[in-house]
Amino acid sequence: MAISAVDNTLWDLRGRYYKTPVYRLLGGPSRSSVECYASCLGFSLEPDKLQQRAKQFQQEGFRHQKWFLAYGPGDGYAGLKKNVETVRLLREAVGDETELMFDVYSGWDLTYTLEWAKQVERYRPRWIEEMTQAEKIGSFVELRRGTTIPVASGEHIQGRWEVYDYLKEGALSVIQCDPEWCGGTSELVKICSLASIFDLPVIPHGHSLHAALHVIGSQSPAVCPLAEYLAIKMRSYYHFEKNPLVLKGAHIALPDAPGYGIETDDAKIESKTLTTWA
Repeated sequence: MAISAVDNTLWDLRGRYYKTPVYRLLGGPSRSSVECYASCLGFSLEPDKLQQRAKQFQQEGFRHQKWFLAYGPGDGYAGLKKNVETVRLLREAVGDETELMFDVYSGWDLTYTLEWAKQVERYRPRWIEEMTQAEKIGSFVELRRGTTIPVASGEHIQGRWEVYDYLKEGALSVIQCDPEWCGGTSELVKICSLASIFDLPVIPHGHSLHAALHVIGSQSPAVCPLAEYLAIKMRSYYHFEKNPLVLKGAHIALPDAPGYGIETDDAKIESKTLTTWA
């Protein structure tokens, strides 16, 4: 993560030096805007609220939604049925045209996931994300062999060599490395090249969007089709930026500003203190 911070900073400085956006330095743009999927962390899973929110995102132009399932192996079969019911309710709410993805934040095991997958395959999930801990490559391999649902992971995979360990074993269908965590913009570009060899998409984890947006915008849409947009977090995430990223119709236009285009809004800063270290 420290290397990522340094690498991204150097790319930003290079863009500012050459007075051009980072995605142009990387060979782009490949499109004028990047499509986002709605990442629904923090929204209620109560049936009425769940369906209402899913329909709202659909009306706002999101063709893809990701929801976070609430129950795990410790909740027994009753919890499993609730997870299955969540999938059913979402598919019922948005119909067949909207893609639905599901994240379980490394909280399940292989047996549990295979049972869930068997019961929800008919609802055609776009992927199941982070089924278990990133180190358990064998479990991801067995899951991919045992279900038609694509298997996604990557935010906790650092560097192209770890990605390659997954890909050579056939463990993933979607790669989700984060340029803030995996080694920076430089490393994510290399991961994209590696993914293209295996005909797999890279859809970066989206806890912050600037670096990911520029990498996506420099790549073929076949390699990087989407960005993750955390709907609740992004309401306030760019508060201190003068020109925050703007979502319009589930797309973010690639910025024209040099580097990553980040500029703080001094009007929103109450005080500044210079800290020195001995």
